[in-house]
Amino acid sequence: MFYQGQLANHPAAAEVKTPTMPESMVQPKPFYVEFGRNKPTKEGNMFIRNEYREVNWMNFHQHCFDYIQKNPGWGLYATAFQYSTSDPYTADLRGDFYLDFDDEDDIKKAQEDALRIIQHLTISPNYRIPANMIKVFFSGKKGIHVTVPYQCFGVEWHPHLDRMYRIMAEELMPFAPNQTLDMKVYERRRLFRLRGSQHPSTGSYKVPMELKNLLALSEVNIQQISKNPNYGSWIKYDKPRVIQEAARYFKEVEHKFVQRFKKTFSKSGEAQTIDFDPPCYEEMIDNGPVKGARNHIACMLVAFWRQRGRSEQEAWDMLIEWNNGSLPERELQTLFRSNFKGHYVYGCNTIKTYASCPATCREDCKFYKSN
Repeated sequence: MFYQGQLANHPAAAEVKTPTMPESMVQPKPFYVEFGRNKPTKEGNMFIRNEYREVNWMNFHQHCFDYIQKNPGWGLYATAFQYSTSDPYTADLRGDFYLDFDDEDDIKKAQEDALRIIQHLTISPNYRIPANMIKVFFSGKKGIHVTVPYQCFGVEWHPHLDRMYRIMAEELMPFAPNQTLDMKVYERRRLFRLRGSQHPSTGSYKVPMELKNLLALSEVNIQQISKNPNYGSWIKYDKPRVIQEAARYFKEVEHKFVQRFKKTFSKSGEAQTIDFDPPCYEEMIDNGPVKGARNHIACMLVAFWRQRGRSEQEAWDMLIEWNNGSLPERELQTLFRSNFKGHYVYGCNTIKTYASCPATCREDCKFYKSN
């Protein structure tokens, strides 16, 4: 990656991903990035997102620099993925494979899990990632972020990259015995704190760490070094390139994805399962339980996950995560059994009551046409 002018000196710049050299210097193709920011106020923590930018490889750095300059004193975020079109729910995705390790009580557990998985990434025949291509960051609170360049997997734009990364992370879970690997972060619009951004509750910055110090540093040491937003600026990384073992494994993951979510028909003539995530359902999932509509939305989500090809256990686990204690578990079990076993299907007329997605009921919406 390269940065020019003042942008190169800002610590957040190193976290912004640079696309590979384009096919055309005359008419470079645009892509899209969402930024977000937060700042403590008297009323609480103010969080702003949906700040999208259309950029290309020629002006990308200037857009990042302008955003940084206009928001001094804010915690800065960017989506883990770049988007090939302006609609993040239907666009192809590009971005590094990311892992988030968190433990609110003991960061040492997150450090241990991160180190074990990094060791696996470097020696496993499924990866063989050079250690100097792997980036490690202290999140600013009690977490560790690890990223692997997307180029290692021989992929650039991909329609389901978030799902690929989720499967890859699932298969790494056995190497995180402390259970600090966060599986909730694999979604299209996931925001990640930019390097050099200050955590609003701790005052610490997200800073890179040398791999050799990942486990050696105590929590006190980490808190000390993270007070400097420029810490780790001397760390050098190898230029990303295709790693044949990792690229081959990514192809295997694609096959697993197809098998998991392929379209199927039941002997009873059940409707074909859908193989994409409609933006209306993405919105309902992102918004969580909404007071006054929790039961209705939960029912629709269960039916959707069954259509999506999720197993009964997977759908139940996702419902528990979405509910986050909002509805009593007994009530949740009742509606889950009814909707999963009952093979209900909800159409757009019902969905648009609870989702304000602009794609609802348009002729170019794949979900609308599938109903």
